[in-house]
Amino acid sequence: MLTLADIPRLGRRRCPEKIAISMGSESLTYADFDQRVNQVANKLIGMGVHPGDRVALFANNSLDYPVVVYAIAKCAAIAVPINFRFQIGELAFVLKDATPVVLFVGVDLADLADSALSELDSPPQIIAIDSLAQGDGTQPDVAVDPDAAAMLMFTSGTTGFPKGVLFSHKAYLAVGHCLIIDGDLNRHDNVMIPLPLFHNGGLNALLLPSLMVGATAVVTERGFDPDEILKTIETRAISLTLLVPTMLAMLINHEGSNRYNVLSLRKIWYGSSPIRSTVLTASMDFFDADFYQLYGQTETGVNSILRPEDHAERSQCTGRDMISAELRIVDEDGRDIPVNGIGEIISAQHPLGMIGYFGNPEATIETIRDGWIHTGDLARVDGDGFFTVVGRMEDMIISGAENIYPKEIEDAILTLPAVRDVAVFGIPDDVYGEAVCAAVVLKPDTEATDQEIITHCEKHIARYKRPRLVEFHQELPKNAAGKITKNILRSPHWSGREKVI
Repeated sequence: MLTLADIPRLGRRRCPEKIAISMGSESLTYADFDQRVNQVANKLIGMGVHPGDRVALFANNSLDYPVVVYAIAKCAAIAVPINFRFQIGELAFVLKDATPVVLFVGVDLADLADSALSELDSPPQIIAIDSLAQGDGTQPDVAVDPDAAAMLMFTSGTTGFPKGVLFSHKAYLAVGHCLIIDGDLNRHDNVMIPLPLFHNGGLNALLLPSLMVGATAVVTERGFDPDEILKTIETRAISLTLLVPTMLAMLINHEGSNRYNVLSLRKIWYGSSPIRSTVLTASMDFFDADFYQLYGQTETGVNSILRPEDHAERSQCTGRDMISAELRIVDEDGRDIPVNGIGEIISAQHPLGMIGYFGNPEATIETIRDGWIHTGDLARVDGDGFFTVVGRMEDMIISGAENIYPKEIEDAILTLPAVRDVAVFGIPDDVYGEAVCAAVVLKPDTEATDQEIITHCEKHIARYKRPRLVEFHQELPKNAAGKITKNILRSPHWSGREKVI
């Protein structure tokens, strides 16, 4: 059975001279890619990296990023991509939790990394990702188990800090296979990756299936510039990409969008956050392309798709199970909900789902029950098997495709001496889908402005998690058990507004 370690080698055998990955003016053929992967893998082995060790990456998009990821796979080690937006506390937490033996760092993030590493008792060895050493390019002699962990992806958790999600080689390849088949990806495609490579969407939903099928992946620079994206589509004859709703809205609302020829773009995958019907309709009018809505979580992989032929009548649906996936809608006791009834979506753990949470057996047992991953999403399914997500069992906020959990922000705000109580929830945002709002109660005889609270948050958590709005209250509404009733705080903001998942 194949593993991630086999992907560069197979690409080299099948189409050695074809461009595998490009970024800006630089590119790697499939032969070049495999050669560089082998060189880095042998370097890591020489440094003492063993199967099962964690090797982390804290860097922006570059040609070297996928080289390092697949080199780690050839060592039978576990790649740990880290969000480059993390601040010192978040980065230090992830490094303490994952305990990598090696950390690849981008030059522009070196100072931040140094500050985080100073909080570790046993810091990893550091390698500048921008200056990978050349070495032995032969295939490493390391056995890789398809069922072994290949990657540790950190996702925000309800406890206020990220949780590490372990995925096997087999699961990632199964997800890639589903996307190739159900997403109509083929070797003739030029695939644009406008997402950061630390993100599942960029690294595993786009790059992996592109490499598996022998397509060409075009990676964009850090950040999302509509002119750069539209120019890339035109000049690189991009035929397929994945765009989150925020990106679609930015492209269709961009003043100069009509200056570009985007007719080469024939397939657009979208997902990761709620999309307004107006944005979807306008996007379909602007792009002469087939649209595919993807659904899934870090824990489940991409497991549902709404194909182009179903958009006309079912644009508000999430889609149907992908070819290797199995989804169910269940009640609190795990019993299947009748057609059109609302319950929790659960996803079969195999073959697409996670192994479990790294170092957190309690959370794993809570989430994976009898071979099914409990998503926390509420949905219904119709008689034709189409799922529609209607809400969340938890109060997660999705802003610009980033999952934000309120407790992390609440904990940061509560460190302010003037704050007595706080509740964080999502409010509508025309660009990002949702924005963060904080309802704050101050202690008697104290003062704090909304800007002071926002600035305080930016010092402790990633900028995208900061509140866009701060409300001051005398008291927060609570139920008989003393729990804050966020729906009372949230409902005025959503009155008369459409909330589409």
